[in-house]
Amino acid sequence: MSISKDELIIQRIDDLKDSNNQRLDSIDENLAQHMRRTDVLEDLHMDNQKRIETLEQPLTVLLFIKKISLYIAAIAGAILSVVKLSDYI
Repeated sequence: MSISKDELIIQRIDDLKDSNNQRLDSIDENLAQHMRRTDVLEDLHMDNQKRIETLEQPLTVLLFIKKISLYIAAIAGAILSVVKLSDYI
C-alpha cells in the first residue's frame, strides 16, 4: 500500500494545521491569564492609591489647621495692637 505524494502533502498540511490550532489555543489561554493578572494588578494599584491618599490626609488636615491658627493669630495680634495703641491715645 503506497501513499501518493499528494496524500502525504495533504496529511502534512493537516498535521501542521492541527499544530497551529493547538498553538493558537495556547496563546489564547495565555492571553486570558495575562489579562486576568493585569486586572488583579490594576485593582491592587487602585487599592494602594486609596491607601496612600488616606495616609496623606492627616498632613492635609494639619496644613489646614496651621492656616487657620495663623489667621486667628494674625487677627488676635491686630486686635491687641489696636488695644495697646488706644491705651496710649
